[in-house]
Amino acid sequence: MNSIQLPNFSLPDVSLSSLVINIVLGILLSLLLTWHYSRRCGLKILRRDLGLVLPVICLTTLLVISVVKSSLALSLGLVGALSIVRFRTPIKEPEELAYIFLSIAIGLALGADQRETALVAAPVILCMISSIDFIFKDRSSKTGNLLLSLEVQDSSKSKNLIEEIVSLIGEFCSEINVQRIDQEQNSLSIICLINSLGKEQLSKLSNSFLEKFPNGRLSIIDDHSFPNE
Repeated sequence: MNSIQLPNFSLPDVSLSSLVINIVLGILLSLLLTWHYSRRCGLKILRRDLGLVLPVICLTTLLVISVVKSSLALSLGLVGALSIVRFRTPIKEPEELAYIFLSIAIGLALGADQRETALVAAPVILCMISSIDFIFKDRSSKTGNLLLSLEVQDSSKSKNLIEEIVSLIGEFCSEINVQRIDQEQNSLSIICLINSLGKEQLSKLSNSFLEKFPNGRLSIIDDHSFPNE
């Protein structure tokens, strides 16, 4: 009878010196990634604790790929293990997801002994992120929305109070989207989205509103700078 030959599932030989070099490069590149992410946290509202986890993600990926890259059995086992993993932590900002993927990509490249690829690609991608932020910084600051909340007391004195408030806002804003109106016996509250304004326009809007409604209250929130829910 013909004997059935089973595939060899022996553990791969991992070069210790190569692994040490990859780990050192992984530490350096992941620290560069963490530094770049921490700089971005000062410009945008991002979670600072994520930057501390990026080196761990990079080195863990490096170690896993170094072990399973030449073993079919371990590769299949890794696929089975990842199929039952569930990530419960929400990623609110797309940039956070980009940094996580970049950290994983660095670990994959170094684990596969593609050192030149990691050393060239990682700095280039980080420079590209900084360049995009520098180019579109002014444009992004002008394309956001402002959440405007107005509250007026003694609303019974005027029958067309809503029209008066909307007309006042329209003197300074080209786009007005009324989201909510709450009216009681002696008070009126209006919440609306308006186009982004400069500091001078915001100051004029606030002064005009308080001059016309001395007992009123005005709140302005820049919802463009907050993380997505």
